[in-house]
Amino acid sequence: MTDTTAFAVTEDELDTLVSIAIRRAEILDDERSPAADEAWHEVATYERRLAAITAPSDIAGGVARVGAVRATLTAGHRAEAERLASVYLAEPELPAERRAAMERVFQEDRDRVAQHFPTLAKSGRLAEVAAWKASAAAQESRVFPIREAA
Repeated sequence: MTDTTAFAVTEDELDTLVSIAIRRAEILDDERSPAADEAWHEVATYERRLAAITAPSDIAGGVARVGAVRATLTAGHRAEAERLASVYLAEPELPAERRAAMERVFQEDRDRVAQHFPTLAKSGRLAEVAAWKASAAAQESRVFPIREAA
């Protein structure tokens, strides 16, 4: 029998978990491991929990919100990252510095995608990559979509 009792985690404990998870995700990224996306998802989970228990105006709260968006985006979940960003940006107490950092997260991602797809970037067609990724994600992890017979 497994115990599913929820337990409270302090801000300090979450900070520690975030640091460990980030290091693990970075190592997996450096190794180009397929497990890197899941590791970044773990980072995002801890960052969201930290954001939930801290005020947006606190340094830790603002950093956690930016970290949650960055980790979610790095994990390959653009739509969720955009949703999170809109929630966090709607908080009036979020400092301008953190708002700018969140915008930089998305710009850095666009720059990274442009490096991987230079021809599409030059022709202004990077939006097609985002649309393809969203379509692939909607296909329940299928690399090649299955068309239903009409």
